[in-house]
Amino acid sequence: MNKQTILPVLCAAALIFISACNTKPTADNYLKDDSHRKDIVLAMVHHQPYMTEMMNEMMNNDSCKQMMMDNMMNDPNMKAMHMDKMMNDPNMKAMHIDKMITMCKDDSSLCKMMIDKTMEMCDADPAKCKMMMGSMQSHPTVLKSMKEMGDMDHMKN
Repeated sequence: MNKQTILPVLCAAALIFISACNTKPTADNYLKDDSHRKDIVLAMVHHQPYMTEMMNEMMNNDSCKQMMMDNMMNDPNMKAMHMDKMMNDPNMKAMHIDKMITMCKDDSSLCKMMIDKTMEMCDADPAKCKMMMGSMQSHPTVLKSMKEMGDMDHMKN
């Protein structure tokens, strides 16, 4: 072969080789590998900026928010943590009793936990107890039911 033919063939082969080496795997291809996926998840969980970025993305996705809420409400430890936060966080204290009642209708164990936490709050702080009783004044049927249950307990003794 002459030099005029060899040089273009070598250049073409070099270009093909360089472009073949320059392909990036897609995120899906990377995540299909169990060890890669586990490494990525661990890196995100143990690195605050990555974790924050991931949580921001998840909170901007309605199906992710629903999945997180469902998982949280099915985990007893998460329920307890949520109840503690609700009782101690000033922003969550404004939660209306109507919303609590709705939550109780859906999950009796959550309802019991909410009532227990509320009673703990009342034991610890009389001012909060007075505030709660004031809130209950707008729900006379609840107060009547509580009074009837108390009267029934009194009759048993």
